[in-house]
This record gives sequence, C-alpha cells and structure tokens, in this order.
Amino acid sequence: MPAILLGAGAPAVAASNTLTLTTLDRNGKKVTVNATAVNLTTNSSYKVKSNKPKKLPKGNYAVLASIKNGSAVTLGVRTVKVSGASRTTVDARKGKKVTVGLSPAPASEWLYAQTTVEVCTRSASASYAVQASDYRDGSVYVIPNSSKKYAFAALRTWADGSGSPGSTQYAVMYTTTGVPSKPSRTAKQSALATVSVASRRGPSAGDYSSLAVQPIDRPCGNGIYHGLLNSNEPYRTKVKVSAGKWDFPVHSSGTAKDGSSPFIGHYYSPRKIVAGKSYSLNFFRSAWGPSAYVPATVYGRINYPLNEMFADPGYPRGNVEGGDKATATLTFGGKTVKTVKDRGWEPESTDLSYKVKKAGWYKLTNTASRYYPEITFPAGMLSPKTSVTYKFKAKPNASVVAPVYGIAMLPAGLDLYNRAKPSSTTNVELKLNRSKMYADTKLGKNPKVKSIGAKASFDGGKTWRSVKVTKINGKWTAIVGNPASGAVSLRVRVTVTNGGYTDVTIIRAYAIG
Repeated sequence: MPAILLGAGAPAVAASNTLTLTTLDRNGKKVTVNATAVNLTTNSSYKVKSNKPKKLPKGNYAVLASIKNGSAVTLGVRTVKVSGASRTTVDARKGKKVTVGLSPAPASEWLYAQTTVEVCTRSASASYAVQASDYRDGSVYVIPNSSKKYAFAALRTWADGSGSPGSTQYAVMYTTTGVPSKPSRTAKQSALATVSVASRRGPSAGDYSSLAVQPIDRPCGNGIYHGLLNSNEPYRTKVKVSAGKWDFPVHSSGTAKDGSSPFIGHYYSPRKIVAGKSYSLNFFRSAWGPSAYVPATVYGRINYPLNEMFADPGYPRGNVEGGDKATATLTFGGKTVKTVKDRGWEPESTDLSYKVKKAGWYKLTNTASRYYPEITFPAGMLSPKTSVTYKFKAKPNASVVAPVYGIAMLPAGLDLYNRAKPSSTTNVELKLNRSKMYADTKLGKNPKVKSIGAKASFDGGKTWRSVKVTKINGKWTAIVGNPASGAVSLRVRVTVTNGGYTDVTIIRAYAIG
C-alpha cells in the first residue's frame, strides 16, 4: 500500500538554501522516493524527491519518508536544519518491525488481520504523516526517533469481512510520543471494551452495508481507516476495541442500473471507549422520518431545509441517505405565501426561505418521497414517503428556533428486517427533539407539551385509527396493535401549550412478518 502524505503547499523559496535527501533501502541500496519536508516553525510542507537537491526556505524541517523493499515498507522521520547546502539520510536498515498482538490470540482462523502504521509530525495547526500497511502479507518497519516533535500510531484489526452470525471483530490501537525503539505491543483481551453492533435492513435504499473502525482525536493515527465487514444481509456482531476515541462508520451502497454499487449514505458514530465497558450501536432502524431540525426564523426570514425527511430515529440530526423529492408550503392566515419544490438530485440542498412581514401564526408543510433515479430500490423498502407540518408563531426581525418539536418514532421489538410479529403489539417510543441548524438563532427553552396523539394505518395511509399514547419508564410511547400481515404507517401530533404543534406521518414505518 503506498504511503499517504497529508499536507498542503508552501510559499516561494530562497535559491541559496537546498536540502538533499538520501534514502537507503533495507539492503543499503540507494533508492529514489518522494518524501515530504515540513517546516517546524511555519508548518508549511514541500514535496521532496530524494537524491536530488530541493530549494527550501531556511529553517528547521521534519523530513518524512517511506521506503519500500518488496512487500516491506519502512517509515522514517528526520530533523534537519536547512541553511545553505544541507543533507540528511533516511536509512531503512535502522527500521524496527512493528507488530501488534492480542493475548489470548483471536480463536477464529477465518479472521483477516491487518496492521496500519503512521509516523506523524505534532503541531497545533496541522499534522503531516506517512502511512503504510502490512496488506497482503507485507510488513512495516519504523526508524526510531525520540523527538517529541513526532508521534507514532499502529492499528491492528482482526475481521471476518462478512458479519457471519455470532462473529467478533477486534481492533487494537496504540500511539506514542516519538517513534519507539521497540514498536511492538501485545494487548490483553481482558482490557478491551465490547461494542455490540446491529445493522438492520428495511428503510435503506442500499443492498449492502459496511462497518469500519477509525481512530479519532489522537496525536497520530487519525488517517487510519480499517473496514471490518460488508454484507447484503442484516447482522449482529461484536467489536472488541482498545480504549480511546473511535468512530465506527457505516456506509450503505445501492445497486445502480448500470451495474455499479455506489455509496448512497453513511453514519458517523464517534464514541469515547473505556476499557472493560460495553456499548451498543444500532443502524438502519425503523422508522425513517423528518429530522430534529425544525423551522427557524433567521434575521427575520423563516428558513427550513427540505432534504431532512428520511433520518434514522437513532441519528435524528441529518440525513442518512440523500435523494428525495419534496414540496414545502408555507401559509399565513390561511393563504399560501411560499412554495418550494425539490425535484430530486439537485446540485445543492433545497431550502424554503420567506421574509416575515407580519407577526402571527405560520404553518409549514413538507411532503417528501424517496427518489434515486439510477438506483433500483430493494423490494418492500420501508419509509418510502413522509410528511411533516409545523404550526408556530413568527415575527419580523427575529432570530429564533420555532418553539415546536421534531418527532422521532422508534418501534421496539422488531427483528433485523424491521418486522414485528403478526397480530402482536408494538410499543413505539416517541422522541421529541429540537436542534439548531443556524448558528445565529436562539434555541430558547423547550416548549411544554400539552398533548400527544397517535394514529396507525394498515393500508398505506388510506385510512387511520387512533392508538393509545402513554408514558412507559418516563418515555412517551404509542401502543400499536399490529395486523396479521403487511406494514404499519404511523402518524403523530405533538401539541404544545402555546398553541403550536408538529404533525408527522411516516408511510410503511415498519413491516409485519
């Protein structure tokens, strides 16, 4: 795997100062590589080709290089003062092999193991790195350097690739200040945390979902990304990880009509992991509906994004998958004052924006349907249509979030295909959210709830029947008696004491099977 160099360009250089970098492979043979020189004062970076003088501004530099010998890669960093004709050498023969292990070792012989290593500069403004992996039975070496200007990171994962039932994946990460002279570690399994992951099917337009791990907020190693599995079936798996901050990104990919499999959506799930603790992550749960972003008045203009209508209830602040058609209408005093349409796959997001001329009650309705012209939808896809209505007061020159709620619906007890048992009862948790999308608005106090009503439809929204809403363990919950087959659509209205309300409808919120 080629080295990854992170950085940007730099200003013009003085002709009188040059750096000649000599690079030797693990056999002592002079080789030519492309390296990066980083000015340790300005943090500017420059591309340097070894064995050839490079004009640079005078200063102290970190020189990052990656030297390859067959399937072995050696990473090194050197500090050099550039003044006049300066020289430095990166000698791969000084490299120490990096190994990361587990005790006891993972039991399954079907797990694929991979280690990725980075050597980084440390700076408050930006970091530069070289990276290498032992991909396909390779090996990685690093040249020790005790300077605190640098950092080292190594990530090793053991993954089965498919999310087979009962599978366990492993991820061990460690970092050091400076590049260690003994860059090998063995972690104890007893010190790992357990992240239980469930990836469901049903509302996603994708046929496949992938799971990965990525270290975040580390002094080195944030550029490392390891895929763990990719599956066209729902799955439950456990990921055993070392302590620290991690992201567990999940991507969905669809089937395009030209035969390709483009990525169509993603989740980012950053977590601070503590050794020995347990965590849970749930992806692609029903029911997908409008996000937590409610209308806002920004400098006297009502603003609302049309493309936030299909958010996972566990991730209510933004779309999981793009691609929908939508029509938003704003009324005042019973008259329509603004209509905006998104015809799907617009080059940018579509927003309704209206200058408030008179204070009073406004009603904003947005109706959306899923739309991927080049994607073939999975059979029986859930949440194909949603709609939302907000009634709220607005006035000229204000910058406030509307005092109404976003509503997320979370049906409990569904299987991995988001199905309830025939003729069963499903408790649907109703989460009330308010999020500020625009920085220059005041969120204000959450309004008091006056009433919550819910309805269910078993014929795709043609007819509706009321269902009971109560609090269970302090959470608002709709109690739905399920039919013997088909799917359940849901409608919920939350009215607040000032007279405003939010009304959300999700067609085919969950299935019966």
